[in-house]
Amino acid sequence: MTDTPRRRAPESQRPKDFASAVASLDRATYENLRRALELGRWPDGRTLQARQREICMEAVLNWEAVHLPPEQRTGYIEPKACSDAPLPDRIRILGEG
Repeated sequence: MTDTPRRRAPESQRPKDFASAVASLDRATYENLRRALELGRWPDGRTLQARQREICMEAVLNWEAVHLPPEQRTGYIEPKACSDAPLPDRIRILGEG
């Protein structure tokens, strides 16, 4: 089985940097990258190599930063509300009497 050469977009249509390229991805491509990260393999069954995993992770995080609100992004942790409990007058150090 021979691989067919990939056709490249004309130079004028290519993104200038990684962030621009990632921002221009459609949602289906983003979801495929995210799924590959979750499973550790491409849709055709090949295993993601370490460098591929790094690039996919960077692409997913960059895409989310552009297209999703913060609370829907990977790794989001909801801020906790501050407690209204008063602070103690002094701090007791463990081991002291």
